[in-house]
Amino acid sequence: MSRNSTTTVEATVTSKGQVTLPRELRKHLGIHRGSRIRFSIPTVGAVKVEPVRYGIRDLWRMADEGGKAEGIMSFEQMNEAKARRQPK
Repeated sequence: MSRNSTTTVEATVTSKGQVTLPRELRKHLGIHRGSRIRFSIPTVGAVKVEPVRYGIRDLWRMADEGGKAEGIMSFEQMNEAKARRQPK
């Protein structure tokens, strides 16, 4: 996809409300199995779809919000901090 053009892709909604994202869209968004995507739905206008990405600063902030007082976090603590931010 070029920055100056628009590519249109279509997908079918299943009876369970699920959609398989077309390969071209997955490639454009840089997502793969297990990736999370975010839908931003304004009251008027187009819906925005973007990959959910977490940086190290996000993880630190999440850990801080969870009451982490120590200066070093294990991978488990980082994953727990990330999980607290995930919508349920």
